[in-house]
Amino acid sequence: MANLNAHQLMLKKLSVLLEQHATTGDDRLILDVFKQKHIDHVYQAIRDVKTAEPVYQHAALRFGNQGQYSERDFNFSEGMRFSLALYSLFMAQHQARIQLDSPTQNQPDKIVVPIDANALLWRQGHEALQQMLALDKRAFRYLVPLLKVNVREKAHPPLISLLARIRSHTAALWFDIAVPCEQLEFIQKHRPDCVKLSLSLEKRENRQHLMPLVQVLHTLKLSWVAGQVSSNGELSQYRLLGASHYFEYDSETSTSEPVKTLADDEQDFDALWV
Repeated sequence: MANLNAHQLMLKKLSVLLEQHATTGDDRLILDVFKQKHIDHVYQAIRDVKTAEPVYQHAALRFGNQGQYSERDFNFSEGMRFSLALYSLFMAQHQARIQLDSPTQNQPDKIVVPIDANALLWRQGHEALQQMLALDKRAFRYLVPLLKVNVREKAHPPLISLLARIRSHTAALWFDIAVPCEQLEFIQKHRPDCVKLSLSLEKRENRQHLMPLVQVLHTLKLSWVAGQVSSNGELSQYRLLGASHYFEYDSETSTSEPVKTLADDEQDFDALWV
């Protein structure tokens, strides 16, 4: 009962955050979607490039009663973006707990959760992270935060502290970087466990940007994940370039078991809303 009460308090905190930061039309629309319980995760397997075995599950927010909308379909205010990112982290933690409690699952999946580092540097985000760790440190240990690190220079000291905290409480720390990359010095200094690169190799410009970055990652002995793969041919190219993992693509048949979500576990989900 104490744990259920803690979940309820966490959910109420996030609900208040969403309400407080619903300042634009899209913000208010998604708040209504949230109140209807039509925000959930979809999970995409991240596979080993050599064996094609699923190693991680990537969590992405979806909106609507059929999960037909993503964040790209909306223009959220910064406060709403940060609030949704925290809610996503909370859902992933809950998913990890469901897997830990499942009698049929021997080893829980490690869940990769994309999140803007600024959301966790935000005062409300810092407080929410503290509460999540207090709520269930064991479940949090199965999360892999995929950080977008694009912060102002004056925020670097608290960011470094944040990185240390994430390393000590999660399965791994990943960086999500854009190409061309402007953060190589930061990556070299703070060395994440893995880097995600998302771009199509079909465009010559992308290939020109990718090659020097891959060479740097190879020199630094940093693993990297191909985040945008559309065919077996493209996967072969990423394998030759040294990617360690790749995001499962639509034409590929998944061998991983479906991941149970908050919406799937209706009884547990409704209990959180009491």
